Amino acid sequence: MGALANIVVGILGAFIGGFLMTNVFGVQGVTGFNITSLLVAIGGAVVLLFLVGMVRRR
Repeated sequence: MGALANIVVGILGAFIGGFLMTNVFGVQGVTGFNITSLLVAIGGAVVLLFLVGMVRRR
């Protein structure tokens, strides 16, 4: 994947991470710019990048 595709997938993953934290786990996922929000965004982005990488390999 190119750099632009990684950036787009990373941003979408951050949104998904925040959504999951709020709706599935019942915790505030993203509450502004702090360490918790940063970790949630990074976690969501990493998971989505991993899943996209697995799908593209096939």
